Amino acid sequence: MDSSYFTSADYNVLNSPPNQAVQEVADKLHELHRLMYRRMRDRNWDLHPHWDKSAVITAQSAACSSEIQGLALPYLRSKEQRQLVERLMGRDGQGTASTSDIHRHPVIELRLTPTHFAIELILSPFAWWDQRNLLGKLSVDRHRHTLRGLFGEIDGDFRFGFWEGTELSDMHLTARQVLRGNVLDEWMGTFSDGQDWLRVGVWYELENPALNTDAILSEMLKRLSSLHRLYTFMLWTSNNNFQSFYRTYPTVRGKELNSF
Repeated sequence: MDSSYFTSADYNVLNSPPNQAVQEVADKLHELHRLMYRRMRDRNWDLHPHWDKSAVITAQSAACSSEIQGLALPYLRSKEQRQLVERLMGRDGQGTASTSDIHRHPVIELRLTPTHFAIELILSPFAWWDQRNLLGKLSVDRHRHTLRGLFGEIDGDFRFGFWEGTELSDMHLTARQVLRGNVLDEWMGTFSDGQDWLRVGVWYELENPALNTDAILSEMLKRLSSLHRLYTFMLWTSNNNFQSFYRTYPTVRGKELNSF
């Protein structure tokens, strides 16, 4: 019988203050990162571990403002793109690779807590440059259609919503529910950029067979592939720049946008 990559004991030690046992769990997550990242580079995915190499595995999650009782592994834009975006946000010279806040950028995060393992795409309200770029993009009909198509390509067990925190909120939709009628447009019409945490991901219960030692790498790469397509759609770049649409079209589905 296959064994889980993260054991029940691994989850339990995360309830304790940082100690050698917690470090051993972090080492297992780092080994998973090492195996995944090699394959991510082979696929030419423009995703990178934290720019500060000492923070590749951290207790700071992109899903909330405070440290978590657990471990997180974030993948983000490149250091050069980080610097460019933060200059555009008016933060020129206010951060270095070792201190820059991941909350200001879209993140694909793997997260291990005492209750679950999760992989999700997160845009915090502090990533307002990318959030309002997304809203500008969604003011164009064909891009709303593209986003629907991306949700149609991912498994139905993905969860989508606008909450903060590491636990799965009851206020979420599955990928299947998002595609019903005008549900996606209606939900995005309630999204408050600069206030809401936009997120799409999968939450695994403990001992889920997909997290068995011989399955977890392929499972994470499959999920990363789906999230990477959404990430690329949402991420601001010079070739994916809809900031002027945000300013020119002050409403999305009749909802007034916040200004910054």
